Formats: sequence, structure tokens, C-alpha cells
Amino acid sequence: MRRRRHLLLLAGCLTGLLLLSGCHRQPVRHLSSDVCLLLPGQMTKKDVVAYFGDPNQRRTGDGGEEVWVYYEVKKSPLRKTPYIGSRLGYEEYDVVTITFAGDRLQACVYRSLEEDEFAKTGLADQPRQGGQ
Repeated sequence: MRRRRHLLLLAGCLTGLLLLSGCHRQPVRHLSSDVCLLLPGQMTKKDVVAYFGDPNQRRTGDGGEEVWVYYEVKKSPLRKTPYIGSRLGYEEYDVVTITFAGDRLQACVYRSLEEDEFAKTGLADQPRQGGQ
């Protein structure tokens, strides 16, 4: 009887740990509201990193300007379901594209994309680039 009680307690603890592991979250950027804090012509790269952190991608634009791209994924509750979530629900992406002229913020554009639109951008295929 005592052994059974210990097994039930152990099973309960393991189940609790499994459920709690799904609650772990990393800090989240709120790109849709944070983009309003950016002031083109007034802010520097250092200021942008202070607000947003390192970009998900850095590249050079057609005119030679430096372009930083930030994005975050918003998953529906069904999509967050362990093991089967990839087949359920949906994902949306908030994308902010920031252009610099030298060290100064020149322009910023916010877009909200669905999964298929985001896949067409090619951002998901490229590794995250951080650091300065």
C-alpha cells in the first residue's frame, strides 16, 4: 500500500513537471507597439538595439544601406499544444524592417504576415544573426 502511494506521488510529480515545462517562456518583444517608439532621423543603431535587442537578420539594401529585420511569431493556443500543435491552429508573424543611413535610423516599416506570406519572405530559412 505504501509503495503504491509513492508511485502515485511520483506519477503526479512527473505529470506536474511535464505540464509546467510548457509554461516556460522567453522574454517577448511587442513589435507592433514598440515600433512606435522609433524616431527616424533621430535615433542611432545603439538606440534601436536598446529597444529591440539584436536583430533577427541584417542585410544590405539595394542602395547600399544597412537593413535590420526583427520578427516574432504569434501562435494560436492550439498551435502551442505539445506534440500535435504543428498540425493544429495557426501562426502569425509581426515583422519590422529598419533601414539605416550610416548610423542613423532612416525608416522603419511594420507588417503583420500570415504563415504563407512569411514563408515567401525567406526570413524563416535564414539563421538568426546577432551581435554588432
